[in-house]
Amino acid sequence: MAPVDNGATALGSVHSDIDDSGARVVRLVGEIDISNADALGRHLDRLLAVSGGPVVIDLAGLDFMDSSGIAMLLRAVGDAATVEIRNPSTVVRRIIECTGLAEILRIS
Repeated sequence: MAPVDNGATALGSVHSDIDDSGARVVRLVGEIDISNADALGRHLDRLLAVSGGPVVIDLAGLDFMDSSGIAMLLRAVGDAATVEIRNPSTVVRRIIECTGLAEILRIS
């Protein structure tokens, strides 16, 4: 777990483990906005660098995400071999769909 508390207004964390298929599962929890997206993104980047294989980004614990979070996810898609988005809340799913990024940020 990598909690981010840099005096930011949004509190978020990144958790990681490996699932039964060997894919790295990254869980984003809390909120992602401009105040913490860079710090969370650095944690995510480090996890992707050691992954080398498929990555699942689980958003079940994500309560809020602004465009900074979308940019962070788009960077992840560009950096990883394969990225799958799982369990977005209704609000987060709507953000992904309304921005026209559902084809790039594949939700399973």
